[in-house]
Amino acid sequence: MYDVVIVGYGPVGATLAALLGKLGLQVAVLDKSEEIYPKPRAVGFDHDAMRLFQRIGICDDLKPYIEPFRDELYIDSSGREIQRITQTPEPFPLSWQPYFTCNQPAIEQALRTGIAHMPNVSISLGTEYIELQQSPDSVLVHLRTSDRRHVIVQCRYVIGCDGATSSIRQQLGIRLQNLDYDEPWIVVDVLVDDDILRTLPQTNVQYCIPERPCTMICCPGNHRRWEFMQVDSEIGGESISDQHLWELLSPWLQPDQAKIWRAAAYRFHALVAKEWRQNRVFLVGDSAHQTPPFLGQGMCQGLRDAGNLAWKLHAVLSGRAHEDLLETYGLERRPHVVETTRRAIEFGLVISELDPQRMLERHEAILASSGGQTKVIPRENLIPDLKAGMVDIGRPMAGCVFPQPLVDTAEQCDQLMDNLTDNAFRLVILANTMDPEEVTRIIPPSHIVLQVIHTAPLKEFTGLEVVDKHNTLHSWFADAGCVGAIVRPDHYVYAAVTSFIDLHQCLDSLCSRMGWSRSRDNLISG
Repeated sequence: MYDVVIVGYGPVGATLAALLGKLGLQVAVLDKSEEIYPKPRAVGFDHDAMRLFQRIGICDDLKPYIEPFRDELYIDSSGREIQRITQTPEPFPLSWQPYFTCNQPAIEQALRTGIAHMPNVSISLGTEYIELQQSPDSVLVHLRTSDRRHVIVQCRYVIGCDGATSSIRQQLGIRLQNLDYDEPWIVVDVLVDDDILRTLPQTNVQYCIPERPCTMICCPGNHRRWEFMQVDSEIGGESISDQHLWELLSPWLQPDQAKIWRAAAYRFHALVAKEWRQNRVFLVGDSAHQTPPFLGQGMCQGLRDAGNLAWKLHAVLSGRAHEDLLETYGLERRPHVVETTRRAIEFGLVISELDPQRMLERHEAILASSGGQTKVIPRENLIPDLKAGMVDIGRPMAGCVFPQPLVDTAEQCDQLMDNLTDNAFRLVILANTMDPEEVTRIIPPSHIVLQVIHTAPLKEFTGLEVVDKHNTLHSWFADAGCVGAIVRPDHYVYAAVTSFIDLHQCLDSLCSRMGWSRSRDNLISG
């Protein structure tokens, strides 16, 4: 019997399979397609996603197929810059660039290549999901193989990563909540001749023009993407002919200057499943939500789902947590997706308002909020924190993403801090903000790794100590007014603490909620 069956082997299903495979679970993945879709759909991902790829171990494999995301300008009909999405200066909070553009087929291939080295992950391509049957302790999954055989596999849990038209979601009768954005757009991916690239905008541009709202995105190499909102006269009418596409592209390109790689008509939806779990079945990625692309969070939202669910499934299946922990998946992810999607809609309305007067009023309000100047927004500040679930809400920094600095250890310099731990809760303490005697009294519990952070080079290290090379964590803790933090395996903060006593109380809280015995673990001595 498998621990988990994943239906769908796109980028989200593959990421979840790789995460679970790294954790040692027995995983089966199936997809009705036999090949990776060869053309781009998603064209970007953020530093949270890169942190997951880091955990899987494929970051070096991705480098030829990604580029740092360029600034994103919002320009009105007169050429006035309304707002700019940019990034804070280095060192970046997670050490990675806040956002990347990418070649999606290459990203998927890197994931699949990594999974091929995991003997505990079984892949079945050309295999169609038919139905599932749940019992109190397992699920039977009915499949049809490429040679038309009917096969039944048994597992503890099923994950539906089967896309926006999810058969699993439909079988479970789960309805979608509409967040009131549903607009028709045309997406065109273009391979531009090398000598023409320099004549195009060198940043990403949102053209906030009522007559034809559109977007241009600089992707890796000579790949550029345009997205055009369809105006009333086109809705439900004209097919996407090459002539029509070149008419749309004519302000930037002529047919002899580029090659159309892919073109598709989409309705940009804002939909969220009302349930994310039924008993032993979970929805992940597009099967659970569809997000307009205006913040580049479509694939990112699904990858966050994968990161959230992976450690919880492992904790339950390994006996480290009660099954109730799995209820926090939807409790955390659904509100987070709803808030992120609503933010994407707000940014989309800056572009896609078709009434000239309302668009002007919106733009003037944005400029007024910045004293009449272009509003500058750091990209890494756009994603909300967790507001519920396995976090100690009410305590400092609970639900936010913990930074990842470069650190030195006794064994190696310039390490990414996440690489020092593997799927563990962490207790991170600033050495210079707590009495040294108190630090020595902290004994790590069986499921928590203690890390003591120093801000200056050490002559001698213990196994617990690391040096924060750029004082990233010192600044983070100072801003929070805290001396330490309990950090989950997915790098969300369970709670930050202000004192040794506060730390003791937070550990009590965590152990109670995870079902851990304080007497058995002997968390704090003395």
